[in-house]
Amino acid sequence: MTSKEIYLDNNATTQALPMVCEAMVKVIEEGFGNPSSGHATGDRGRMHLEKARASVAELIGADPSNIIFTSSGTEANNMVLMSSRSEARTASQIITTPVEHSSILKTCDHLLEKGADIIYLEVDSSGLVNLQKLESLISDKTSLVSIQWINNETGVIQPIEKISKVCRSKGVPLHTDAAQAVGKIPINLNVVDIDFLTLTGHKFHAPPGVGVVYSKSLKQLRPLMFGGGQEFKLRPGTENLPGIVGIGKAAELKREKFTSNIKKVTALRDCFEEKVLQAIPSTKTNGSLEHRSGNSTNILFHGIDGQALVARLDQLGIRCSQSSACTNMRPEPSYVLRAMGLSEREAYSSIRFSFSELNTLEEVDLAVEAISKLCEKLRPISELLYSSQ
Repeated sequence: MTSKEIYLDNNATTQALPMVCEAMVKVIEEGFGNPSSGHATGDRGRMHLEKARASVAELIGADPSNIIFTSSGTEANNMVLMSSRSEARTASQIITTPVEHSSILKTCDHLLEKGADIIYLEVDSSGLVNLQKLESLISDKTSLVSIQWINNETGVIQPIEKISKVCRSKGVPLHTDAAQAVGKIPINLNVVDIDFLTLTGHKFHAPPGVGVVYSKSLKQLRPLMFGGGQEFKLRPGTENLPGIVGIGKAAELKREKFTSNIKKVTALRDCFEEKVLQAIPSTKTNGSLEHRSGNSTNILFHGIDGQALVARLDQLGIRCSQSSACTNMRPEPSYVLRAMGLSEREAYSSIRFSFSELNTLEEVDLAVEAISKLCEKLRPISELLYSSQ
């Protein structure tokens, strides 16, 4: 086992930064107060709430009045998709892709049962959508196009700016799940015309339990729950003030070192990827190399049982995964990779590694060494296993 944990699963979640934790503890100890209370303590709570809202808005180039806090990215995605269905009196068609996060796909399954028409825009072998195909699929029945900005398994970046132009030309609202994009690529909603954007804080060193919906017009949203008038009457319930302060602080820290952090993380990913591909035979990356985020790599280890490799690495203190954390406990191969054309065996043999600014070059070297040695041991066993099936 390594002397310390080497965490290479940052697309699943990230470690909250020390300054984020400090800000959260401070508001718990000193700044408590229900933001809905009509007294000085409530005023203090509202001040913290609105400061965080402004910080998140600044990170994505939005106005604070268009930011709604939720409990998670999943809740945020549900709110947008369910609102689209209820808002569309005559239109009942949603266009999405088969490589979306499960919170999109499962919500679409639910809406399909309720009578909505769900169309899945296929991706190519690089994981990218076809803009001409998207344009041809949009009709007068289309109530929403929902396409993720960056894929959580491959890091592939969809051309959201171009997708936005297609949707604008057709007069159709666009939603993007930006959980893996915020903090990893520059986003400016003053420039890119998007109707809805969703995100979650634990992907960029905020605590889990805080998500965000950006809506260009709050009139397009409908609440999932009913109660008080919090969050512009769209998300009732007393706000998770410590968590919201945490996401606000994380957004602030991201802005301060945005470019340098991206360069650092990309260099770590590139170094890791290059060394793995050189050291281990029959390996290749999955997805576009040109259009992807700087922190992610998804590597196909031909002839290797990916689940066994992940388990052996875990025993050594090296954390990685085969797919989204929301689906990773299932034995099925990655539906994302299968949608990109990989065989079942190839999908089983693929592993996702994702980095953050907290990783180091020393960790890269230790991880590559461990992966190389394990592949030498596992390949004969895996090949015997596959040949017997």
